Amino acid sequence: MGTLQLIENYFWNKTYRKSFNDLAQATFGLDFEVWYQKRYFKGKYKSYAYAIDEEIIANVSANEMHVVINGEEKRAIQIGTVMTREDCRGNGLATRLMNHVINIYEDQCDFIYLFANKTALEFYPKFGLKPIMEKSYRLKAEDIRKQESMIIELQSGTHFTDRLIERLINNRTPISNKWGIVQDNWPLEVYCKDGFKDNLYYIKDEDIMIIAIREAKVLHLYDVISSKPFVLDDLLERIVIQEDEEIEFHFIPELVRYIPISTRIKREDDTLFIRGLTLTESQDVLFPMTSHT
Repeated sequence: MGTLQLIENYFWNKTYRKSFNDLAQATFGLDFEVWYQKRYFKGKYKSYAYAIDEEIIANVSANEMHVVINGEEKRAIQIGTVMTREDCRGNGLATRLMNHVINIYEDQCDFIYLFANKTALEFYPKFGLKPIMEKSYRLKAEDIRKQESMIIELQSGTHFTDRLIERLINNRTPISNKWGIVQDNWPLEVYCKDGFKDNLYYIKDEDIMIIAIREAKVLHLYDVISSKPFVLDDLLERIVIQEDEEIEFHFIPELVRYIPISTRIKREDDTLFIRGLTLTESQDVLFPMTSHT
Protein backbone atom coordinates (compact mmCIF):
# COMPACT_ATOMS: atom_id res chain seq x y z
CA MET A 1 0.00 0.00 0.00
CA GLY A 2 1.24 3.47 -0.87
CA THR A 3 1.84 6.50 1.32
CA LEU A 4 -1.08 8.42 2.80
CA GLN A 5 -1.18 11.93 1.32
CA LEU A 6 -3.14 15.01 2.34
CA ILE A 7 -4.32 16.84 -0.78
CA GLU A 8 -6.30 20.06 -1.19
CA ASN A 9 -8.37 21.71 -3.94
CA TYR A 10 -7.65 18.82 -6.26
CA PHE A 11 -10.58 18.89 -8.66
CA TRP A 12 -8.32 20.06 -11.49
CA ASN A 13 -6.75 16.58 -11.38
CA LYS A 14 -8.91 14.18 -13.42
CA THR A 15 -7.68 11.07 -11.60
CA TYR A 16 -8.39 12.48 -8.14
CA ARG A 17 -11.69 13.97 -9.27
CA LYS A 18 -12.90 10.66 -10.68
CA SER A 19 -11.94 8.87 -7.47
CA PHE A 20 -13.76 11.53 -5.42
CA ASN A 21 -16.84 11.16 -7.61
CA ASP A 22 -16.82 7.37 -7.30
CA LEU A 23 -16.69 7.73 -3.51
CA ALA A 24 -19.45 10.37 -3.50
CA GLN A 25 -21.69 8.14 -5.60
CA ALA A 26 -21.06 5.14 -3.36
CA THR A 27 -21.63 7.17 -0.18
CA PHE A 28 -24.38 9.65 -1.11
CA GLY A 29 -25.53 8.69 -4.60
CA LEU A 30 -24.35 12.07 -5.94
CA ASP A 31 -22.67 12.73 -9.28
CA PHE A 32 -20.40 15.77 -8.84
CA GLU A 33 -18.76 15.35 -12.25
CA VAL A 34 -21.82 16.71 -14.04
CA TRP A 35 -21.80 19.81 -11.81
CA TYR A 36 -18.05 20.25 -12.29
CA GLN A 37 -18.31 20.09 -16.08
CA LYS A 38 -21.10 22.70 -16.01
CA ARG A 39 -18.93 24.93 -13.79
CA TYR A 40 -21.51 25.25 -11.06
CA PHE A 41 -19.01 25.45 -8.19
CA LYS A 42 -17.82 28.98 -9.05
CA GLY A 43 -14.68 28.46 -6.98
CA LYS A 44 -16.70 28.23 -3.74
CA TYR A 45 -16.45 24.45 -3.28
CA LYS A 46 -13.08 23.28 -1.97
CA SER A 47 -12.24 19.71 -1.08
CA TYR A 48 -9.66 18.33 1.35
CA ALA A 49 -8.83 14.65 1.24
CA TYR A 50 -6.55 11.80 2.08
CA ALA A 51 -5.35 9.77 -0.88
CA ILE A 52 -3.37 6.58 -1.34
CA ASP A 53 -1.97 5.67 -4.77
CA GLU A 54 -3.99 8.51 -6.37
CA GLU A 55 -7.24 7.17 -4.88
CA ILE A 56 -9.36 9.28 -2.55
CA ILE A 57 -10.12 7.35 0.64
CA ALA A 58 -11.53 10.18 2.82
CA ASN A 59 -12.82 13.68 2.14
CA VAL A 60 -14.23 16.81 3.78
CA SER A 61 -15.38 19.78 1.67
CA ALA A 62 -15.82 23.45 2.55
CA ASN A 63 -18.42 25.62 0.85
CA GLU A 64 -18.16 29.42 1.04
CA MET A 65 -21.57 30.90 1.92
CA HIS A 66 -22.88 34.42 2.60
CA VAL A 67 -25.65 34.26 5.18
CA VAL A 68 -27.93 37.19 6.04
CA ILE A 69 -29.08 37.06 9.68
CA ASN A 70 -31.40 39.82 10.91
CA GLY A 71 -30.27 42.03 8.04
CA GLU A 72 -26.53 41.55 8.65
CA GLU A 73 -24.44 39.65 6.13
CA LYS A 74 -22.04 37.09 7.58
CA ARG A 75 -19.43 34.94 5.93
CA ALA A 76 -19.88 31.27 6.72
CA ILE A 77 -18.40 27.91 5.78
CA GLN A 78 -20.78 25.02 5.17
CA ILE A 79 -19.04 21.68 5.54
CA GLY A 80 -20.16 18.87 3.26
CA THR A 81 -19.27 15.55 1.59
CA VAL A 82 -17.73 14.17 4.78
CA MET A 83 -17.01 10.62 3.68
CA THR A 84 -14.55 7.76 4.12
CA ARG A 85 -14.19 4.68 1.96
CA GLU A 86 -15.82 1.76 3.74
CA ASP A 87 -12.68 -0.34 4.15
CA CYS A 88 -10.77 2.65 5.57
CA ARG A 89 -13.24 3.66 8.27
CA GLY A 90 -12.35 3.59 11.96
CA ASN A 91 -8.86 5.05 11.44
CA GLY A 92 -9.67 8.65 12.37
CA LEU A 93 -9.27 10.03 8.85
CA ALA A 94 -12.50 12.04 8.89
CA THR A 95 -11.62 13.42 12.33
CA ARG A 96 -8.23 14.60 11.10
CA LEU A 97 -9.75 16.21 8.03
CA MET A 98 -12.48 17.93 10.04
CA ASN A 99 -9.87 19.43 12.37
CA HIS A 100 -7.77 20.47 9.37
CA VAL A 101 -10.66 22.26 7.68
CA ILE A 102 -11.78 23.98 10.89
CA ASN A 103 -8.22 25.18 11.54
CA ILE A 104 -8.06 26.67 8.03
CA TYR A 105 -11.36 28.54 8.10
CA GLU A 106 -12.08 29.34 11.73
CA ASP A 107 -10.41 32.76 11.57
CA GLN A 108 -11.64 33.48 8.03
CA CYS A 109 -15.38 33.29 8.66
CA ASP A 110 -18.05 34.24 11.19
CA PHE A 111 -19.24 30.69 11.76
CA ILE A 112 -19.09 27.12 10.46
CA TYR A 113 -22.09 24.84 9.95
CA LEU A 114 -23.22 21.60 8.39
CA PHE A 115 -26.20 19.27 8.02
CA ALA A 116 -25.80 15.72 9.31
CA ASN A 117 -27.82 12.56 8.87
CA LYS A 118 -28.80 10.37 11.81
CA THR A 119 -25.71 8.15 11.47
CA ALA A 120 -23.36 11.05 12.35
CA LEU A 121 -25.17 12.90 15.13
CA GLU A 122 -22.63 11.78 17.74
CA PHE A 123 -19.64 12.61 15.56
CA TYR A 124 -19.83 16.37 15.11
CA PRO A 125 -20.12 17.71 18.70
CA LYS A 126 -16.46 16.76 19.29
CA PHE A 127 -15.53 19.61 16.92
CA GLY A 128 -17.47 22.26 18.82
CA LEU A 129 -20.44 21.98 16.47
CA LYS A 130 -23.72 22.24 18.36
CA PRO A 131 -27.04 20.78 17.16
CA ILE A 132 -29.62 23.46 16.42
CA MET A 133 -33.33 22.81 16.10
CA GLU A 134 -34.72 24.61 13.07
CA LYS A 135 -38.30 25.78 12.59
CA SER A 136 -41.12 24.86 10.25
CA TYR A 137 -43.51 27.49 8.85
CA ARG A 138 -47.00 26.82 7.51
CA LEU A 139 -49.97 28.94 6.51
CA LYS A 140 -53.58 28.00 5.76
CA ALA A 141 -54.31 28.72 2.11
CA GLU A 142 -57.89 29.71 2.91
CA ASP A 143 -56.51 32.79 4.66
CA ILE A 144 -54.93 34.05 1.44
CA ARG A 145 -56.82 36.54 -0.68
CA LYS A 146 -56.38 34.96 -4.10
CA GLN A 147 -55.81 37.04 -7.22
CA GLU A 148 -55.78 36.17 -10.89
CA SER A 149 -52.23 36.19 -12.23
CA MET A 150 -50.26 35.24 -15.30
CA ILE A 151 -47.59 32.77 -14.19
CA ILE A 152 -45.31 31.05 -16.69
CA GLU A 153 -44.16 27.49 -16.07
CA LEU A 154 -40.54 27.45 -17.22
CA GLN A 155 -39.20 24.72 -19.48
CA SER A 156 -35.90 23.36 -18.22
CA GLY A 157 -32.81 23.38 -20.40
CA THR A 158 -33.96 26.07 -22.82
CA HIS A 159 -31.78 29.07 -23.61
CA PHE A 160 -34.43 31.41 -22.17
CA THR A 161 -34.72 29.52 -18.88
CA ASP A 162 -30.96 29.10 -18.41
CA ARG A 163 -30.27 32.79 -19.07
CA LEU A 164 -33.12 33.81 -16.78
CA ILE A 165 -31.79 31.63 -13.97
CA GLU A 166 -28.27 32.98 -14.33
CA ARG A 167 -29.38 36.62 -14.48
CA LEU A 168 -31.62 36.45 -11.43
CA ILE A 169 -29.36 34.43 -9.15
CA ASN A 170 -26.33 36.58 -9.99
CA ASN A 171 -27.94 39.57 -8.27
CA ARG A 172 -30.52 37.98 -6.00
CA THR A 173 -31.97 39.64 -2.95
CA PRO A 174 -32.13 37.34 0.11
CA ILE A 175 -35.30 35.28 0.43
CA SER A 176 -35.45 36.45 4.04
CA ASN A 177 -33.57 39.14 5.94
CA LYS A 178 -34.16 37.12 9.10
CA TRP A 179 -32.20 34.16 7.71
CA GLY A 180 -31.31 34.21 4.03
CA ILE A 181 -28.50 33.61 1.57
CA VAL A 182 -26.89 35.88 -1.03
CA GLN A 183 -24.16 35.30 -3.63
CA ASP A 184 -25.40 31.71 -3.76
CA ASN A 185 -24.83 30.79 -7.43
CA TRP A 186 -23.46 27.63 -5.85
CA PRO A 187 -25.49 25.66 -4.94
CA LEU A 188 -28.64 27.48 -6.17
CA GLU A 189 -27.81 26.96 -9.84
CA VAL A 190 -27.74 23.20 -9.25
CA TYR A 191 -31.19 23.31 -7.66
CA CYS A 192 -32.60 25.42 -10.50
CA LYS A 193 -31.06 23.46 -13.37
CA ASP A 194 -31.16 20.00 -11.82
CA GLY A 195 -33.02 19.25 -8.58
CA PHE A 196 -35.99 21.58 -9.17
CA LYS A 197 -35.70 21.97 -12.94
CA ASP A 198 -39.36 20.95 -13.44
CA ASN A 199 -40.67 23.16 -10.63
CA LEU A 200 -39.72 26.66 -11.83
CA TYR A 201 -42.27 29.43 -12.40
CA TYR A 202 -41.87 32.99 -13.65
CA ILE A 203 -43.93 36.10 -12.97
CA LYS A 204 -42.91 38.25 -15.91
CA ASP A 205 -44.28 41.62 -14.83
CA GLU A 206 -42.42 41.35 -11.51
CA ASP A 207 -39.35 39.62 -13.03
CA ILE A 208 -39.45 37.02 -10.27
CA MET A 209 -38.77 33.29 -10.43
CA ILE A 210 -40.35 30.90 -7.95
CA ILE A 211 -39.42 27.34 -6.99
CA ALA A 212 -42.53 25.50 -5.84
CA ILE A 213 -44.09 22.02 -5.72
CA ARG A 214 -47.71 21.04 -5.07
CA GLU A 215 -48.25 17.77 -3.22
CA ALA A 216 -51.47 16.52 -1.62
CA LYS A 217 -53.00 20.03 -1.70
CA VAL A 218 -49.96 21.54 -0.01
CA LEU A 219 -48.00 24.23 -1.83
CA HIS A 220 -44.33 23.82 -0.93
CA LEU A 221 -42.57 27.13 -1.54
CA TYR A 222 -38.82 26.59 -1.73
CA ASP A 223 -37.46 29.88 -3.01
CA VAL A 224 -38.31 33.25 -4.53
CA ILE A 225 -35.50 34.55 -6.71
CA SER A 226 -35.57 38.25 -7.48
CA SER A 227 -32.97 40.94 -8.08
CA LYS A 228 -35.06 43.49 -6.20
CA PRO A 229 -37.01 43.49 -2.91
CA PHE A 230 -40.50 42.01 -3.05
CA VAL A 231 -43.54 41.66 -0.81
CA LEU A 232 -44.08 37.97 -0.11
CA ASP A 233 -47.74 38.53 0.79
CA ASP A 234 -48.40 39.89 -2.71
CA LEU A 235 -46.70 36.90 -4.31
CA LEU A 236 -48.72 34.44 -2.27
CA GLU A 237 -51.94 36.07 -3.41
CA ARG A 238 -50.84 35.55 -7.01
CA ILE A 239 -49.57 31.98 -6.82
CA VAL A 240 -52.03 30.27 -4.44
CA ILE A 241 -54.87 28.49 -6.25
CA GLN A 242 -58.29 27.30 -5.10
CA GLU A 243 -57.14 23.68 -4.67
CA ASP A 244 -54.36 24.60 -2.23
CA GLU A 245 -55.18 23.94 1.41
CA GLU A 246 -51.86 24.87 2.99
CA ILE A 247 -48.54 26.55 2.18
CA GLU A 248 -45.31 25.21 3.63
CA PHE A 249 -42.33 27.55 3.52
CA HIS A 250 -38.85 26.08 3.20
CA PHE A 251 -37.31 29.31 4.48
CA ILE A 252 -38.29 31.88 7.11
CA PRO A 253 -41.17 33.86 5.55
CA GLU A 254 -41.28 37.61 6.12
CA LEU A 255 -44.97 38.42 5.88
CA VAL A 256 -46.86 41.65 6.50
CA ARG A 257 -50.56 40.74 6.29
CA TYR A 258 -50.46 37.02 7.04
CA ILE A 259 -49.20 35.18 10.13
CA PRO A 260 -47.73 31.71 9.60
CA ILE A 261 -47.75 28.99 12.23
CA SER A 262 -44.21 28.09 13.30
CA THR A 263 -43.03 25.05 15.22
CA ARG A 264 -39.59 23.74 16.13
CA ILE A 265 -38.73 20.57 14.28
CA LYS A 266 -36.10 17.88 14.64
CA ARG A 267 -34.85 16.44 11.36
CA GLU A 268 -32.77 13.38 12.21
CA ASP A 269 -31.72 12.96 8.59
CA ASP A 270 -30.87 16.65 8.15
CA THR A 271 -29.82 18.00 11.55
CA LEU A 272 -28.19 21.43 11.61
CA PHE A 273 -24.92 21.85 13.52
CA ILE A 274 -23.28 25.26 14.07
CA ARG A 275 -19.92 26.35 15.50
CA GLY A 276 -19.00 29.95 16.34
CA LEU A 277 -22.44 31.59 16.27
CA THR A 278 -24.26 32.52 19.47
CA LEU A 279 -28.01 32.09 19.22
CA THR A 280 -30.71 33.02 21.71
CA GLU A 281 -33.44 30.61 22.78
CA SER A 282 -36.00 32.63 20.81
CA GLN A 283 -33.87 32.93 17.66
CA ASP A 284 -35.68 31.80 14.52
CA VAL A 285 -33.39 29.51 12.50
CA LEU A 286 -34.09 27.92 9.14
CA PHE A 287 -31.57 27.72 6.35
CA PRO A 288 -33.33 27.93 2.98
CA MET A 289 -33.54 24.44 1.52
CA THR A 290 -31.92 25.66 -1.69
CA SER A 291 -28.75 26.58 0.22
CA HIS A 292 -28.00 23.05 1.41
CA THR A 293 -24.89 21.61 -0.22
